[in-house]
Amino acid sequence: MRDPKSYTREVLKNILPKYCSGKTVDVGAGRAKYKNYIKKYAESYITVDNMSSDYQFGLNDISPDVVSNILSMPFEDNSFDTVVCTEVLEHVEDPFALMKEISRILKTGGHAIIASGWISAYHKEPKDYWRFSPDTYRLLCDKSNLELIELHKQGGIFTAILYLIRRNIDLNTKFLKKVRLALGKVNRVFELIAEQLDKLFVTEDTVGHVIVARKKT
Repeated sequence: MRDPKSYTREVLKNILPKYCSGKTVDVGAGRAKYKNYIKKYAESYITVDNMSSDYQFGLNDISPDVVSNILSMPFEDNSFDTVVCTEVLEHVEDPFALMKEISRILKTGGHAIIASGWISAYHKEPKDYWRFSPDTYRLLCDKSNLELIELHKQGGIFTAILYLIRRNIDLNTKFLKKVRLALGKVNRVFELIAEQLDKLFVTEDTVGHVIVARKKT
């Protein structure tokens, strides 16, 4: 059974062939769960993270290629053709500073692929500060010498409601999480039903967004 189109990895599968190329850095990569998708299109791939998330690193014998504060990364200006940053922006104290840092290390004409939530359960990694609307992405880009060229919604309101319920179960109730995971195919059916309902009742609300921005000259 196919995965819902709202999943970040499904959106990335459509975006990466078009915009990911050359020297690529995964900022706030955590366990680098999209590594295999990104490496298909990048000439080189490195990860950077400050390792502050126990969820990402506490029980895993892994580490990023570069350990660094992502608001001040040890890379020269104009170093990368592509910057990928997924589910990170909401966890930094100053998202404007992160966007400016992404722009700094990105080559002119290079692309930043960024994903973050809109309707999302509270989740500490180690803190959870922000939610971002399309208006906020435009503002963040405008303030960072970036041009917003694509913005993809991750499902609609029904997908978002189902996601919020499921995510709260996973984060807060161990027993119900085990039940939900045991009913994997049933979960998929509900997700695909929500996807169809989103086509009938269209709103601006969504689980989150994936944007593509180009660095200006």
